[in-house]
Amino acid sequence: MLFLLALPVCSAVVREYVLNLTATYQAPNGFYREMFLVNNQHPGPLIEADEGDTISATVINNLLVPMTIHWHGIRQKDTPWMDGAPGVSQRPIFPGESFVYNFTTEGQYGSYWYHAHMRSYYQDGIKGPIYIRPASHTPRPYDVVTEGNPTATEILMGLERNPTPLYVMDWTKLPTDAIYQKAINYGIDPACVLGYLINGKGRVTCPSNETLATAGAGRLATYAKIAPGVQAKFDSLGCLDISHINGYPGIDNVALEAPGFSSPCQPTSTAREIFYVNGSDWMMFNVINMGGAFGTHLSIDGHDMWVLQVDGTFIKPSKVKQMYAGLGSRYMIAVPTQKDSGVFAIRFACTEMAQITEQIAWLSYNMPDSGPPEDYPVTADVYQDIGGSLLNPQLPTFNDAVAAPYDVRVKPPEGPAQRTIHFTLNRTGVVEFSVMDDGALMLPDMELMTPSLWAEDMHRTGIVDAGIEIGDVVDLIIDNKYFIPHPMHLHGHTFWVISESNTSFGYPSVEAAIASGSNTVNLANPPYRDTYTAPSEGHIVFRYVADNAGAWMFHCHVNIHLMSGMGTIILEDRETIIPSIPESILDF
Repeated sequence: MLFLLALPVCSAVVREYVLNLTATYQAPNGFYREMFLVNNQHPGPLIEADEGDTISATVINNLLVPMTIHWHGIRQKDTPWMDGAPGVSQRPIFPGESFVYNFTTEGQYGSYWYHAHMRSYYQDGIKGPIYIRPASHTPRPYDVVTEGNPTATEILMGLERNPTPLYVMDWTKLPTDAIYQKAINYGIDPACVLGYLINGKGRVTCPSNETLATAGAGRLATYAKIAPGVQAKFDSLGCLDISHINGYPGIDNVALEAPGFSSPCQPTSTAREIFYVNGSDWMMFNVINMGGAFGTHLSIDGHDMWVLQVDGTFIKPSKVKQMYAGLGSRYMIAVPTQKDSGVFAIRFACTEMAQITEQIAWLSYNMPDSGPPEDYPVTADVYQDIGGSLLNPQLPTFNDAVAAPYDVRVKPPEGPAQRTIHFTLNRTGVVEFSVMDDGALMLPDMELMTPSLWAEDMHRTGIVDAGIEIGDVVDLIIDNKYFIPHPMHLHGHTFWVISESNTSFGYPSVEAAIASGSNTVNLANPPYRDTYTAPSEGHIVFRYVADNAGAWMFHCHVNIHLMSGMGTIILEDRETIIPSIPESILDF
């Protein structure tokens, strides 16, 4: 059940929700497995508010495992104990218990999501969307999209109230606890999924050898550079045999279904999601990548997409045929729908080297009287292949790196940072990852410890205490030493991506880079994000203002990478917030 109660608090309201977590056994893509539900659905129900409202969410844990809920992208200003990171901001909600999260949406609008932060359980089903409607004074880019057409702008303003959900999530054959055990016991990096779901729906399709050869040519070429002389191949599920990179010493790859050794693909015919145009000239989609393994490329056959918002910030709109939807990130897009008839494929394709796979939903202008058929024919206006590569490289694709905020006032502070922290994203073993040379963050142990937000003993690996004080400008210099991209998420803050390239940063500070004439630093109009992908063997630099005392996680959003150590906790003026922590939190 989902309960909503709006109580007046000055001009804002308190919106109350109840989220009941349960387990079930279902087959959303045709293969049965244990999965978790929120209020008996997957993904969970929409939590919505107006900018400035307070959200009160009671989480009831009827599972057999402990749980917390993280409110991804919500900054938790002055309420760091509501962030939902076990062992960092709270202790877990054990089976049979409930916990009430209370936080404000002041100063935030747009698309966010909630998900489990205990182990990898959000991939098992504990996740759902959050949408905060912007205040009237928030600058919007709609006139740019409509070229000042007042009727079209009014349509977009109306659609903004309730954008159409378009959520993609990778789906695995096994529950994530089983996957983690296979990883730590046998050294298998689980770089393969059973496919994607769109809004919780989808089917398994089996690509032909010809399709894999065409769509996978670029990935095989990349693999050949990493492992020269190795004859790599994709299995029938589109998984690449990566054992020559990752090892898997002395195990039965076939019996354990290591990537590239999956059981023969079996197609299913379960329902796909269908979106109906219903005579509108525009549709507005709230796109969220709720997966835990791969980024995706999105395109809609025969349609343009206007990217309007990323990670809860309106951007200078970009008209494209394809866009990258990174793990954990959210995008608002407007789609012109002025067509007479037809059914068009909405395509999400895996972007990573390890697998060739896609999932399709349908955009329908005219449903047959007999109802939706089992499948629709593919239209001629296809923009990307099953591997996410553009069929015509000249077609416009969304560029994250130039997605500057529409409001020009949202820009980073100039001058030297008070604190600079260096991170190195690395693979230290087959299934061991880290962001620091002096210790990985070991979640299975940490999650049950006294939360770092108020713990007296801070002698733990994976904690960064750089003396950050409120008001400091902080630069995070992140060098990715491995060929795998890593989507990095910072809790409690939104940051500017002020440098990015396919090479290491190479400087001790941003100021040193500027003084040396670096052409990668952008302090004029950089993207403003809370999740951003570090490129393969490249770097990114995040700048943010320390305005939120607490203990905040900074981690890769690939679940197995986080579970295997790729995360840290950044302390920010922690001592000043401890006296404010409610007794009910400390005693929980």
